[in-house]
Amino acid sequence: MLLRRLDEADFNALAPHLSETSIGRGGTLNPAEETIDTTYFIESGVCSLVLTSPDDRVAEIGIVGPEGVVGASPIIGVYSVPHSSFMQVAGRALKLPAETLCEIVQKRPAIALMIARFRHVLAMQAIQTALANAHYTVEERLARWLLMCQDRLGSNEIELTHDFLSTMLSVRRSTVTLATHNLEGAGLIRAQRGRITVVKRKELAALAAGSYGMPEEEYERILGPLRT
Repeated sequence: MLLRRLDEADFNALAPHLSETSIGRGGTLNPAEETIDTTYFIESGVCSLVLTSPDDRVAEIGIVGPEGVVGASPIIGVYSVPHSSFMQVAGRALKLPAETLCEIVQKRPAIALMIARFRHVLAMQAIQTALANAHYTVEERLARWLLMCQDRLGSNEIELTHDFLSTMLSVRRSTVTLATHNLEGAGLIRAQRGRITVVKRKELAALAAGSYGMPEEEYERILGPLRT
């Protein structure tokens, strides 16, 4: 997880304020437009960052797993954001009051630098999401999204429903069903009710092509291995 990238002294400064929490699928971490009072360092599972337009159109703008942190914008003086964050795959996190984090990073700039580097990678992820949505097919985008989830879960099995996927990919459920059938027909995945298993990762990455990989490479360049 991200906290493992800190040296001992910086981690020990945070440790007394951290508490472990379990968050079920669909559990909200930070609602949109509300004051961010808690910061979460994800330990397992996958958190989805979702933006809803004034006319109720929904799109996922990023995902965060054990490589990252959610609700850290208060360290730059931003106490609310227009997007919401919730767990798309249930997991655990270490949390602490956002104000406490702000106080600690004033004395421990290495913590602020690490979080800033992660936020840079998250911005790169949003940029590649825009590229994928503009230029890649639903099958290619689905392949990308499954690879990103697998990276963060460290497992071939991903618990997801077609309804959830339709929201994440901003397409109709029937379109997700067709895309899933196409990937399964090609032998790349195996789809069961509420679960998708990645069967051939290399071929899935080839299908995703240029829609996948840039943020992950950037993470490894400036922070280290995506999973520790």
